[in-house]
Amino acid sequence: MRTAIAAIALSSLATPILAQDTGSECGVQSDIVMQVVEARQSGDSRQAAQAKVSGELTGSAEKYVSVVPQISEWIYSLPEDQLGPEVGESWAAQCENM
Repeated sequence: MRTAIAAIALSSLATPILAQDTGSECGVQSDIVMQVVEARQSGDSRQAAQAKVSGELTGSAEKYVSVVPQISEWIYSLPEDQLGPEVGESWAAQCENM
C-alpha cells in the first residue's frame, strides 16, 4: 500500500518531468518529500504538514502543490524509524529512473 501511494504520486508528476530537466525536477520533488518528512518529525499532523509545505512552494515548485496530499499520505504511513534522508534519496532515485 505504501509503495502504491508513492508510485501514484510519482507517476502523477511524470508529465511535468518530461517537459523539464529530469535531474533538477527530481531534486525539487525530493526536497518536497523531505519537507514533509521534517514536518512529521517536528510533530505536525498530516493536514498541518500539507498546508505548511503547499504554502511554502514557490516558483517552479508550485506545480507540485496538487500532489503534496499524496506525498503526505505516503510519508505519514511510513514507520517512524524509516524517516531519514533515505526517504528523499529513494524518491529522487525512483524519479530519475522514470
